[in-house]
Amino acid sequence: MSEVDRQALATTIGVVAAIFVALAANLEQPFWAGISALIISNVDRTELFTKGVLRILGTIAGVVSGYFISLVIGGQPLIQAVLLMAVAGGGTYARQRSRYGYVWFYGALTFLLVLVCSMTTPEQLYAFAHYRCYEIIIGVLAATIAGFALGPKAGQLPDGVRAHPSNVTVEAAGRYAFAAAVGALVLVLVWSLFGLPALTQVLASSLVVVDIDPRATRKRGLQRILGCLIGGGAGLVIIGINADVMLWWVTTLSLGIFLSARVHLGPSPNAYVGTQSAVALLVTMVGSGPPDSIAPAFDRLVGIALGVALMSLVVWMLEQRNMPETPSSVPAGEHGTEGR
Repeated sequence: MSEVDRQALATTIGVVAAIFVALAANLEQPFWAGISALIISNVDRTELFTKGVLRILGTIAGVVSGYFISLVIGGQPLIQAVLLMAVAGGGTYARQRSRYGYVWFYGALTFLLVLVCSMTTPEQLYAFAHYRCYEIIIGVLAATIAGFALGPKAGQLPDGVRAHPSNVTVEAAGRYAFAAAVGALVLVLVWSLFGLPALTQVLASSLVVVDIDPRATRKRGLQRILGCLIGGGAGLVIIGINADVMLWWVTTLSLGIFLSARVHLGPSPNAYVGTQSAVALLVTMVGSGPPDSIAPAFDRLVGIALGVALMSLVVWMLEQRNMPETPSSVPAGEHGTEGR
């Protein structure tokens, strides 16, 4: 068994374990636990450990700061909008310039999710912050344990938290941050005006695709939309056949995650297809256990696809004058500590 296959198997076990732990704890949206386990998975155990530690630190910082600041500025849309742009831009800037960009980006992203909840459903703010924090931590711990026990070089200790020096200029990171800030505001405004579903998941998926090179953003956006169609389509078919039988649900979910994880973890330039395929499968097939309706899952999938397309369009419009003659390389750490 290759290293990728072995880590894909460990990832599958970690994701499924995270979902069942979240279900047993009666958490609100167990698919967040599964997604967190998927995203930090890595063949390199030092990278896995690094992503896990930084993801937990970022999540806790983002949830705590987002919750208390949201209480203070609740009901003040102008201040909320300015803060939304500032955090989206600041987090994506630090993602490119900091040696530990992963913690800054996911800290900012978690803060944004809590802030958006306070803007759209303020009565659910405490529950949202409470559940997201536990779901993400459960996912990280499950993936880490599974990876260390069953992944390549099982039992070998990591080399600690790995830093990733930046290879992105201040000017380029600034353009990247501005595009992310504007894109985040546009997403929230469009979703709020038209009452579209799954805003928090849409925001999370859309910010990750932004790249300094707008052509890379479009490529990743297209890969994510394709992954949505593959994973979401498979999930809808599985639900349509019979999602009520636990054995069928667990077997098909595990198989889908394993196949997607092989692409997600591999060296292919189309790895984002595997990432989004697994994410779409999780948001489609995981509710409070096996789903009893395809309607909520379908709404989430449509929302994510529209959000990624809109963010890609915003970045393309803002970056036309700065487009390089040749596509830039993926920023340092994107496949290592940045996650997908």
